[in-house]
Amino acid sequence: MGEAPFQELADAGGLEAVLRAACPGCDIEMSDAPGAFGGFTAKVSKGDRAVHVIPVAYRRLFRVRHQVRGQDLSRLSTTRLAEVTGATAVWLSGATARELAAAWPFADFVAVADAYESGDPIELKWQLYRAHDQDGLGGFVEAAMREPRLRRMYPVKSVDTMSFQPTTAWSRSPGPWVRPAGGGRFEIVEPRGEDPAVTYDAAEAVRVCVAALDCDKR
Repeated sequence: MGEAPFQELADAGGLEAVLRAACPGCDIEMSDAPGAFGGFTAKVSKGDRAVHVIPVAYRRLFRVRHQVRGQDLSRLSTTRLAEVTGATAVWLSGATARELAAAWPFADFVAVADAYESGDPIELKWQLYRAHDQDGLGGFVEAAMREPRLRRMYPVKSVDTMSFQPTTAWSRSPGPWVRPAGGGRFEIVEPRGEDPAVTYDAAEAVRVCVAALDCDKR
């Protein structure tokens, strides 16, 4: 993004000054962060809502998280300071996720917010994994969400490996474990820790998981 947004931030007196100007009447908590531009990150809050802003110096971008009642609904990145301040102000004004996405399309997390508002923890976890793919499992998650049998189960992750439980309660024997193998391929590890002999595309991996769950029932 070049120097412009961070230079704009510096010229305006830093992150706290910019956010106070954009969000009058909101609470702002600054935290030390050596890797952040200016050395600080910010949490801007009003009522049960909050926005975390992290200006990542080495990436020259802003990471933004929107929260409601302590639950992260987004983990977004933008290179535009105006998107950070504008979306923060709109979210803290009480806007719905749809209203925020209409005003600031980069902040579209409507499906996650809908799942949160529904009170369904299984659907919320699926939508969070779909929206925030940080481990290469995104293709598998999309395919698994189209399979009714898996969609009804609670998805869990351990490092970069994903499995399924019948309910949100902790289980000693979750379903087969899936991990990325690169190039859009996935490994099925059953039992967990065993080196698989083959890899699958996302749709094939879903079919193997369903078959493994059927075998577990026998």
